[in-house]
Amino acid sequence: MANDSKNALQRGLESIHDPFSDFIRAQTTSSLFLLVATIAALWWANSAYASTYQNLIHTPIGFFIGEFELRASLKHIINDGLMVIFFFLLGLEIKREVLAGDLARSKNRRMLILCALGGMVCPALIYSLFNWSLDSQIGWGIPMATDTAFALGVLTLVRKHIPVSLLAFIVGLAIVDDIGAIVVIALFYTQEISAMHLASACALIAFLAVASRAGVRQPLFYLIVGVAAWWAMLKSGVNPTVAGVAIALTVPARPKLAPGKLLGKAKSTISAMQKSTKEVDVLGSKRDHEQVLEVRDVAERASTPLRRWEDALDLPVALFILPLFALTNAGVAFGFSSFVESLQHATGLGIITGLVIGKFIGISGACWLGLRYSIGCLPNGVHFQHVIGVSLIAGIGFTMSTFIATLGFDGQPEHLHNAKTSILIASMIPAMLGLLYLRFISKKHNKTPDSIPKNGADELSR
Repeated sequence: MANDSKNALQRGLESIHDPFSDFIRAQTTSSLFLLVATIAALWWANSAYASTYQNLIHTPIGFFIGEFELRASLKHIINDGLMVIFFFLLGLEIKREVLAGDLARSKNRRMLILCALGGMVCPALIYSLFNWSLDSQIGWGIPMATDTAFALGVLTLVRKHIPVSLLAFIVGLAIVDDIGAIVVIALFYTQEISAMHLASACALIAFLAVASRAGVRQPLFYLIVGVAAWWAMLKSGVNPTVAGVAIALTVPARPKLAPGKLLGKAKSTISAMQKSTKEVDVLGSKRDHEQVLEVRDVAERASTPLRRWEDALDLPVALFILPLFALTNAGVAFGFSSFVESLQHATGLGIITGLVIGKFIGISGACWLGLRYSIGCLPNGVHFQHVIGVSLIAGIGFTMSTFIATLGFDGQPEHLHNAKTSILIASMIPAMLGLLYLRFISKKHNKTPDSIPKNGADELSR
C-alpha cells in the first residue's frame, strides 16, 4: 500500500508506533523495566501489604492428570522455568560471540577471558576471607556475577562520552563472566544428583547436537526435545538453567545454503515479478502471493536459526522474564537496620566488598597485566582508563547474584535476606562510582575516544 493511500488513522498510529517501537528496543528500556520491577518489589515487601507479596510468590500453581501431579510455587516456576529461557538466550549469545564476535578474535578473546577471570576470582576470594569456616561460605559465588542488562543500562547514560566499542567490550566481558557463573552453578550449587536423569538429559542434548549437525532446523523439534531435556535436568538435581545454555549451544549457527546463491535467487524472483506486472497484487493474484512467499523462504534460508531465535527472544526476556524475576526475588524487608546489619554480617561484608572492590581490583588488575605483558589487546578506541570505569560498573551483580544467592542459601532465610539486601546496596555503589568516573575522564580527555591510539605501553601510560 502506498504512503499516499494510507488513511488518517493509519498515519496517526504509525506516528505513535515507530517512536514507541524504538523506545521498547532501546537498551535503556530493558534496564528501566528491571529497575521498576525491583523498586516495585521493594515497596511491596516493605509496605502494609507485605503479607500479600509473600503469599503471591509462594502460591502453589500446577495441574494433575490422574495420579500425575505437577505443582510448584510461583517463585520456583519463574526461577526454574522462565529463567531457563533467559539462560537459553545467554547460550545463544555465547555461541554467536565465540563464532563471530569479539571472542572469535584471539587477542580480544585472551583479554576478555583474563579480565573476566580476574573479575570472578578476586570477588570470590574476598567473600571467602570474610566467611571462612562459616556456614555462609557457600555464598562465595554470589559476588562473581555481573548483571549485563543493568551494566549496559548504566553505560548508555554516558554513551556520548565513551567509545561505542566499550559497550561491546563489557558485553563480551559479561558473556565470559556468565560462562563462569554457569559452570559454578553446575559444579558447586548442585546437591543430590540422580545419575539416571542426568544421563537422560545429556543424551537428549547430544541428540539435539547430532540433529543440528544433520541439518534439522525446525523450531518445534528443538522445543519438544529441549523441554524434555530441561525436565530431565530438573529431576536430576542439577540446576535446570544449565540445560538452557547447553541446548542453546546445539542451535544451528550457519545458513542452510550459501547466502550469495540464495540472495541471487531472491533477486531473480523479484525481477520476474517486476517484469510480469506493474503492481504486485498479493491478495488477488495467487501467482504473486506464491512469489512473495518464495522470497520470504529464501530470506529465511539465508539467515541462521541462532540469529532468528536470539532476536525473537530478546524482547520477551528483557521486558518480561527478567522483570518478573526481579519482582519475585528482590522483595526484601529493607531499612536502615537492614543496612547496618548487612555491614556487620560476614555475608553482607563479603558480598559488598567483593562486588565493589573485588570486581574493580580483579578486572582492572587483570587488564593491566594483560597490557603489560602483551597477553591481549583492547578493542579500537578503548584504553585502560575506560576499563577502570567498566571494572567499577561490573560490580552491578543484581540478577545473576540474586539467582546464585537463592541457590546457595536455599533453606537459610537469614543468610538469604542478608545476601539480597547486600546485593542491592552493592549494586548501587559501583553504578554511581562508574558513572562519575567515566564522566570525569571524558572531561579530562578532550580528544575523541576513538582517535586515541591503543597498544600496550600507550594504554598504560594514559
